[in-house]
Amino acid sequence: MNEYESAGLIQLLLLIPFLAVGILFLWSQHKTLTLIRPEYRRMPPGQVWLQLIPLFGLGWQFYVISKISDSIRDDLNAPSGDSILGEDPLPTGKRPTYNTGISYAVLFCLTILPLGLLKSLLALAGLILWIIYWIELSGYTRRFKQRAFQ
Repeated sequence: MNEYESAGLIQLLLLIPFLAVGILFLWSQHKTLTLIRPEYRRMPPGQVWLQLIPLFGLGWQFYVISKISDSIRDDLNAPSGDSILGEDPLPTGKRPTYNTGISYAVLFCLTILPLGLLKSLLALAGLILWIIYWIELSGYTRRFKQRAFQ
């Protein structure tokens, strides 16, 4: 095996875990949307997977982040049971997960530009915000799951 073949094999072996984590993340977004009551969903859950399309997915992630945020807000602010108030109403104008989500997406898009060392710092900041977004999203997913089992 020459050095080019071994370098390609190493890149492939590194790509597999990143792809697996990315699919788990998209599954998390999909799961959140499926747990939101259909009348408050701002997009079909299956459209989350369009983020896997190269280049198109970079722009589509902004749409998904926005629609998930609006869906969470609308569902939580909707009347439930005997109450005319939502489960745990959010302040007017609040968009759960939106700021963190848009921030990570912008930073990831900026890493495409040839910015030298700044590119690495942007990627690190984007990774941290992406993890925070995923944690926030998981919190809402858990909340909707609990409601589904009541």
